[in-house]
Amino acid sequence: MKKKIQEAIGLAEELVKRKNATAEELERLDRRAKYFQNERLVHLITTAFVGLADMIALAVFVIAANYAALALLAALSALFLAYIAHYYALENGVQKLCDLIDKLRDR
Repeated sequence: MKKKIQEAIGLAEELVKRKNATAEELERLDRRAKYFQNERLVHLITTAFVGLADMIALAVFVIAANYAALALLAALSALFLAYIAHYYALENGVQKLCDLIDKLRDR
């Protein structure tokens, strides 16, 4: 996903440098931006649920205080941190892409 969004950003930056974009190129960037925005929403929901599961695992560990609960907590915490990192990159990429598309539309 990160590679795809970087390709779209590269294309948009190239069009901004050229200072001219056809309607077809703008439409293509718009479609990609909408796809990435939908992807961002899915990852936000997934990240929220994994975070909730992580908090529940923490509560279970505090109550049960056994190794199985600790293993579950460690696994969910690692997954949650990975989702946070991925969502952060996706969010920043989509915002940058949308800003570039706005620059192109203003011209």
